[in-house]
Amino acid sequence: MNHVLRKVAVTALSVTLVGSSYGLVVSPNAAWAAEASPTAKSTGVTQAYESLFQTDNVIDVKITIDDADWKSMLESPMDKDYKNVSVEVDGNKLDNVGFSTKGNMTLRSVASMEDSDRYSFRLKFDKYDKTQTLLGLDKMVLNNNYTDPSYMREVLHYEALRSIGMDVPMTNYVNLYVNGELVGFYTGVEAVDDSYLERNYGESYEDGVLYDTDEKSYLQYEEGSDYSTITKDLGTDEDKAKLKNFIKTLNDMPAGEKGDIESVLDVDSALQYIAGNVVLGNYDSYNGDKGHNYMLYSDANGKFTVVPWDFNMSFNGYSGGGGRGRNQAAASTTTGSAATSTTTTAANTNATNVSVDEPVLGISMDQVPMINNLLAVPEYKAKYLAYVNELTDYLEGIQDRITSLADEIRPYIEADPTKFYTTEQFESNIAYSATTDAAGGMGTPPEGFGGMTPPEGMEGMTPPEGFEGTTPPDGMTPPAQSGTTTGDNTSGEASSSDNMPTRPGGNFGGGGMNMGSMASGSLTTFALNRLANLQEQLGREVTPLPDTSDDETSSNSSAGTANQTITVSLNGKNIAFPDQNPLVQDDRVMVPVNAILEALGADVKWDKTAKTVTAVLNGQTFVLQIGSSTATVNGEKLQMDTASVIQNSRTLVPVRFISEGLGLTLDWNQNNGTVSLISK
Repeated sequence: MNHVLRKVAVTALSVTLVGSSYGLVVSPNAAWAAEASPTAKSTGVTQAYESLFQTDNVIDVKITIDDADWKSMLESPMDKDYKNVSVEVDGNKLDNVGFSTKGNMTLRSVASMEDSDRYSFRLKFDKYDKTQTLLGLDKMVLNNNYTDPSYMREVLHYEALRSIGMDVPMTNYVNLYVNGELVGFYTGVEAVDDSYLERNYGESYEDGVLYDTDEKSYLQYEEGSDYSTITKDLGTDEDKAKLKNFIKTLNDMPAGEKGDIESVLDVDSALQYIAGNVVLGNYDSYNGDKGHNYMLYSDANGKFTVVPWDFNMSFNGYSGGGGRGRNQAAASTTTGSAATSTTTTAANTNATNVSVDEPVLGISMDQVPMINNLLAVPEYKAKYLAYVNELTDYLEGIQDRITSLADEIRPYIEADPTKFYTTEQFESNIAYSATTDAAGGMGTPPEGFGGMTPPEGMEGMTPPEGFEGTTPPDGMTPPAQSGTTTGDNTSGEASSSDNMPTRPGGNFGGGGMNMGSMASGSLTTFALNRLANLQEQLGREVTPLPDTSDDETSSNSSAGTANQTITVSLNGKNIAFPDQNPLVQDDRVMVPVNAILEALGADVKWDKTAKTVTAVLNGQTFVLQIGSSTATVNGEKLQMDTASVIQNSRTLVPVRFISEGLGLTLDWNQNNGTVSLISK
């Protein structure tokens, strides 16, 4: 690459340190996005595209795509075929760019929804012209924040690792437009591809090799194995010779001794990755029962570096088997300094109380040699604990950080026309609650699901193709597939899996999974409870949890019907809502439009490309566009006082709007939460 500058150990962007009661934390500003640690490597190359990836920055990504290609993508999302598009990224315009859907289980989940096309996407700037980049960037991904009402988990985890000097992908926020229409508010992530490798490892990166991981990539040595769950993305490693040598050397470490591990592993990168997962509760990872979501980059000499990836389930978004009796390892709780600690035996029951001495959940230490063998070496254990302490410093500023970031992104979330969760659910996910289960998470599916226990009423659900393959419940039938998909990775070809096989929705207050719920619990509730637990384990002064007694009382008294069951009847007969109950939002009763229209006897159709619901009843044609606050009845526009929302793959609209549009009499009894609709 021409005119590149060598990256120095400390970037020119300054980071302001501010005093805290318990240490130093980095102030929450855009400088978080820079490689600002004194331990940052000096071999990389500064890239012009780094200016796009300021964590708190929101940029516009505008895609221009042929209508037929866009329709094809939405009709066959599982194909993940690249389409040739023009793109403008923060004012930088390029033609002949590859654009496709991405993901594995999250992609399947959205593809199975009746009312949502909110896919994650990838942009490959050099897909059709190998010399073309965006300011040096060859690929970026646009993540849809599936399961994360906070929109923050991925951003904060990468940011925390960056604060301790780890080389990780950069992030930003993106308003995504397609053919002039706002598709949604996304998280942008620098893909781990050529430009990432050059930025972090220098111009000689091409002499190395990059591997991605599927589930169960535990790095256990197996004689004669080709380690099929670990797939090569870039570079050449004939017969996986370097990879096999690394895995054998890792497993051959003498108990409590280094052996030859430093010749095949950048140990610091592994310790930082492990520490980040345990501190921030990320068990959809090597530390949990999935054993994936990391990459391995080897230099020309066969020395591997751990590259983190995919943190949308961090901060207890996925509990990794905790508390469900699945191969639970005994854990020890340490108090005091690393040098004079005392240890007692306890169990890792959830992400909130996982011991820093045994940083696993849902799996035993002896199954994960990159954790077990490294932490058995006293020098490495001390380094690891130092990273744990630094990340605990980060958590001590987490509430202010969440608040400041929320202030930045709230207007964009409010304007997001396709968001999986309401603005109220976003607010709940970033609020602390003393009354919800801080250990929540989303649980772990049973065999064949990678661990998730189905919610009540869904016990018989079996997953789509690739997950033992029978029919999911109503509303979740996967689309026909034109070929076998092996998941997704950063290069866009072969791959590791994304996450859960069902749609988001349900309880967003921090309590984890209930009927149909696939939303992560409260980010703030978990973070503050985890902080207190870590401070206790490390012998630090414990930060008191927020006193929410007054807030809880006032909230419960003023919320009124916000938390009560809403019953809707039509001509005296209750309407059944099998997978999404009515709710109150902004003092409006929101109801699933399909259930109401079908109860009336209307013929209801969903146009996935146009994102419209069309109902025909008694000579009237009712058309509603998702995300819009207007609808038409026989071509005449009607204005809603609040836009429709999507929850649990159902479109919810104000019930008063339905009654007025279709000529029904409505009676709302706020005291008992009943809505009565009567045909005129």
